[in-house]
Amino acid sequence: MKKLLIQTQLSNYDSNGKFILEADSGWQMVMGRVRVMLDLVPDLHIDIMCPLREQVITQPEQLYPDININPRVNYLRHKIIPNALATRYDFDFEALAILLNLKGHKTQNSLRYSHVYINDPMLLRNFKTLFFLEGGYQPFFAVHSHFIDNPAAPKFPLEGSLWRGQIEAADKADYNFWQCESALNIFLDSLAVEHKDKLVTQIAEKSSPWDDGYSKEEITKNVDVNELRFEIPADKTVIFVPNRVGGMGRSSDYTNCGKFLFELCNQLYEKRQDFVVIAGNPSQKFSNKELQQYCQPYLHLIDDTFTRNEYRYVARKSHIAVGLYNVDSYGGTAARECIELGCLPLWVDNYEYKLIADEVNYPYVANPDLSDVVNVLDNLIDNAQKNCYTSEDEIGTVTFNDEWGLRNAVQKRCSYERTTTAALRKMRLLSVEKSVKEDN
Repeated sequence: MKKLLIQTQLSNYDSNGKFILEADSGWQMVMGRVRVMLDLVPDLHIDIMCPLREQVITQPEQLYPDININPRVNYLRHKIIPNALATRYDFDFEALAILLNLKGHKTQNSLRYSHVYINDPMLLRNFKTLFFLEGGYQPFFAVHSHFIDNPAAPKFPLEGSLWRGQIEAADKADYNFWQCESALNIFLDSLAVEHKDKLVTQIAEKSSPWDDGYSKEEITKNVDVNELRFEIPADKTVIFVPNRVGGMGRSSDYTNCGKFLFELCNQLYEKRQDFVVIAGNPSQKFSNKELQQYCQPYLHLIDDTFTRNEYRYVARKSHIAVGLYNVDSYGGTAARECIELGCLPLWVDNYEYKLIADEVNYPYVANPDLSDVVNVLDNLIDNAQKNCYTSEDEIGTVTFNDEWGLRNAVQKRCSYERTTTAALRKMRLLSVEKSVKEDN
């Protein structure tokens, strides 16, 4: 039997400090991977660390019934600080030793984890020491870096920089996964500025991208129309802005969703009024009613965050999905999910956006400085209106004539059904020789 412990890195919480798992990309990525892992490794048992029951809006058991009925999945609940920076430095040795029953591992080998999958690199050193002191052994430690807080493009203030911790984790891990090819290259290039070639080579040899993608099976499942709290009109082009909204001094606008909603789409709306904008707004730093005040074409549907079911509905009814990350190397999981569900992307010409767009010659990419976003979107709306059609399902899904092959390119690169087998082999959870089921 193989036994895997997954440590989750969560950063989506409301003003009351409650985690919104259904809108947290970190949680979605973990559960998407878990779904495929269970399918590929029949003797794998998985323990998933998550917040206390009173710390979440929706319990994890409610979000994924297909996973949660599996007897090989178990949740380990512990207190997590609802602060994206503080949680990376918070570690309660005594409480976690009890939670994991590590003292029992010293005498009962059957309790031991064969593998630990760390989603927050800053905590690897803590977990390795915890297992050494309290459990008396070392499982195989895989670390996943979901972004790089490197000196050239810092994500946190210098006082709380993750850079040195990420270097240590990459060095100490048995294997490293990276958010994407661009993130891995950025890390190695930044590392080479400060360290000798030997360390760079050692880390590179035990590193590879495992895209922070999506589960095709989960994202494409049917929408339950009985659980929808709203309908989307079909008379205009629908533009979906799925990621966090920042700006106006309230929070970082690293997604550029604030700039798009409060500035760029208003400029286009002065020229044409044949589109509406829907915002996922998962962090709720701005209320949905406030977005209505600041964004002229904004379509106000509900006062809070979409459920996962509603998110799938919005993406399936949208024509265009906006992804304008120009510092973050990946550009958001939603950028991939929305393509899977039939949206055409509005992207900028850098990092992973560029790699995918170049692969299929997709033309609707803007300059990284966002200077031509309005013109690119203007042309994209024209294309979407010419090429979209409505399928014959119960919600009238909007899909497109995908002349570029975007969906297939994204599936190959990002869907867990296509990427997990290789990752499990690198984690030594599958042998190279073993024949396994894989969705080609």
